[in-house]
Amino acid sequence: MTPHPILIDNILHNAIDTAMSYTAFYNMTSALVADNNTSGPVKSEERIQATKLNLQRLTRLNKTTQLLPEWSNLDITKTSNLQWVVITEAWCGDGSQLVPVINKVAEKLEISFKVVLRDSHPDLIDRYLFRGTRSIPRLICFNAETGEELGNWGPRPAEAQQLVDDSIAKGIPHDDWVINLQNWYNQNKTVSLQNELFSFVNDCLS
Repeated sequence: MTPHPILIDNILHNAIDTAMSYTAFYNMTSALVADNNTSGPVKSEERIQATKLNLQRLTRLNKTTQLLPEWSNLDITKTSNLQWVVITEAWCGDGSQLVPVINKVAEKLEISFKVVLRDSHPDLIDRYLFRGTRSIPRLICFNAETGEELGNWGPRPAEAQQLVDDSIAKGIPHDDWVINLQNWYNQNKTVSLQNELFSFVNDCLS
């Protein structure tokens, strides 16, 4: 997590004003799949097929995600003062594994949660580059009352990122390590993500 002690400005205001709820994002993804389409300007067959697979993941995680017991230990009177914005796209494989869980946590903690499409807001994602790239998803946390940015997280849990880094270092082909990454998500069952989000929330509240 890299904190940015700034207040919401025009770039952020514009992104938030055009942001959608998680339900709207899910419905948008469903409509895109029905039209054999995807989000963003690149309409490649690869991204269209990824979007179809991602819809299956979103649907599954909406139904199966179980929150860890420690979420009940947080004071909702404090967490409800937070505002989350996640930057993602319908074709993003990591987003399909992470955003549904982030939404479940936001619902539990009564955090306002919105989804912003990366390619519609290049100025925004360029503030949250990961190693110089527009990697997504990226989660940003604000104080809902003051507009102060409290922190950001992403694009994936540390253990998953290490898997990617090691795969690239070993010269494993992209398509192969993507499969290994999705298998990791399935086997981890959101535990690493939830643990990191729990630390993230506590850092934002401190």
